[in-house]
Amino acid sequence: MATLVGAGSSVSLQISAHWWPDKQETAALVAQAADQLQVPASAVTVTVGQVQVHRVTLVALGEGDDEIELASSSSSGYPPFTTILTSPLSPELLPVARDALQGSRGRLLVRFDATLGTDRMLAELDVGRAMADAPSTERHVFLTATQPDAAESPSAAPPASLPLRITVPVGEPPVHAIDLAGTDESGAPWAVTVASDSPAPASLPAAESLQIAVRGDSGKPYPRTTRPDVSGWTVDDAALGVVTVTCEAPGRAEGTVVALEVWYQPAGDGLPDHRSISLNAPPWSTSWRVASAQDNLDGELVVDVSETSGDGSTVPKHTVRSTSPHVRV
Repeated sequence: MATLVGAGSSVSLQISAHWWPDKQETAALVAQAADQLQVPASAVTVTVGQVQVHRVTLVALGEGDDEIELASSSSSGYPPFTTILTSPLSPELLPVARDALQGSRGRLLVRFDATLGTDRMLAELDVGRAMADAPSTERHVFLTATQPDAAESPSAAPPASLPLRITVPVGEPPVHAIDLAGTDESGAPWAVTVASDSPAPASLPAAESLQIAVRGDSGKPYPRTTRPDVSGWTVDDAALGVVTVTCEAPGRAEGTVVALEVWYQPAGDGLPDHRSISLNAPPWSTSWRVASAQDNLDGELVVDVSETSGDGSTVPKHTVRSTSPHVRV
């Protein structure tokens, strides 16, 4: 997602990018591997390897392909390794950003400095290429020209409200509901609850920060705080302290069923979680979300593994413990 907001010479750019193959790219990789191995695509198992993203950088290409680093950040630390990069833009770089958001290639680049297994690599995403293939809802441009007498006019008042965008499925585990609270421009407190039967408002009062209480089906609610970005208030997994867990059981024979009982116990204020999962071939993997109340797992996963082969024989039950959100059983 890309957002370009500005009034006169004050312009800000925000790019939300991730480094992870989508379903089509994964299917193409599986087909290529199957062709090289001369086996059916159903026989190819895709697993999550050791991946670490060290740094993500937003770069503009100016005149003569001169590179200008606009912003850098770490990633979310887990698939799909999402990063939000925000940077002010000088007037001479505004056309560069605007062209990229309209689909022009070679104008803005997002670079991922990462390690795959033991190999260090640098991956590059062309923002223009991504925007050319993205739906219009992924691109937002709000630019207002400065009036000739703006220098003599009093400063415009800040907006009384900001758009609210919630990108997480509230009402589904692990988040049963969220309470949003703050103060309006007059200092009066306000609060609103968002749940499956209580839809979110389109906007909230503008402020420096938003207080969030995350509630699960059980356990004590925990607090989080988020700040607005250039598009307004955004409530996503990162804002809520929700982490995606992946579990895979590679190398099983066709017809095998791997049954899992998984418990998550947070180290701090997060929400405990328990679920029953079955892994079948392919792809021998699944994922779900847990509320850790932190930016990482911050707790332990305990996985009881029961396995039944295609001929009905069983493997002795065993337990896997992990403090990483990526589990192999």
